[in-house]
Amino acid sequence: MNIGEKLLEYRRERNVSQREIAQELHIDRSLVSRIESGNYPLPKHHDPNIARLNWKLALTIIDERSGGYISNILDEVPTLDLHPAALKEILLKELDEAERALGELILARHIDPERRKQSAEKVWHEIRDVIEKALVMQGVLEEEFQLDSRRLRLVHEQELKRGER
Repeated sequence: MNIGEKLLEYRRERNVSQREIAQELHIDRSLVSRIESGNYPLPKHHDPNIARLNWKLALTIIDERSGGYISNILDEVPTLDLHPAALKEILLKELDEAERALGELILARHIDPERRKQSAEKVWHEIRDVIEKALVMQGVLEEEFQLDSRRLRLVHEQELKRGER
């Protein structure tokens, strides 16, 4: 799904009018209509405001704008169980697989370059699996516990700058 389709889905799930979304985003209602219908691509400068509406919209934006470098796993695996307990198990499994793949890569330093490259590709895929599942887990936590993701990002950035993370 593209950004417009996801915006329409978001709006319908919440029973919100185009006018209400337009007011929240500080844009004209007709622009919302054109974006949802696919007649007009969402201008990039609106990405942060759309992403703040909902973590699922944020995943769609990052997938589309990054050309799939970070993909929207919800589109790829629509049956993904979004319950925190299920996500915990999936994330722990992915972390374990990434740890094993990293161990294999370290051991592969003494083997031929082609096998080492294959090992590095496996690590790459495992890390991507962790990232995709972790982003979903963050979104679910934000939604379920009404977390302020913007505030949390700022706190996280400040802790990084202070060397606390």
